[in-house]
Amino acid sequence: MDLQSLTLFRMSAEKMRWLAQRQSVLADNIANADTPDFMPSDVKPLDFKNVLSQGAQVSLARTDPRHLEHSSAQTKALRTNLKHISPVAGETFPIEQKRRSFETDINKNGVVLEEQMALMDDTRGQHERVTALFKKNVALLETALGVK
Repeated sequence: MDLQSLTLFRMSAEKMRWLAQRQSVLADNIANADTPDFMPSDVKPLDFKNVLSQGAQVSLARTDPRHLEHSSAQTKALRTNLKHISPVAGETFPIEQKRRSFETDINKNGVVLEEQMALMDDTRGQHERVTALFKKNVALLETALGVK
């Protein structure tokens, strides 16, 4: 059984990729805390509604004569095979630069270490929650399949 075919696991993997990229961006901010003219960045928040709606924008191909010939607004794309539609989203997420002119130091650096550490702690907490949710759902599937 491929867990990536289940929406919950696919979305968990997407959130983990987002968290990994965010951790990298925040680490870069902290590493440049003394760099002149450096402004901190953060990854744009992950919007699951937007991510899920992206799957319907995939162009459909008629691979069987019994399939519908034309797609319309009423026709929804259904993923019936792993080879039909690619995964929901890519591995890179948009990064936005934070502008806070009132919190810059004398060399025009906008990194506030306390803020960056709080964001890193939030990222760690989100990672722990996603991991716990993933583990609980695997245990639930194992129980349902009689593996345990």
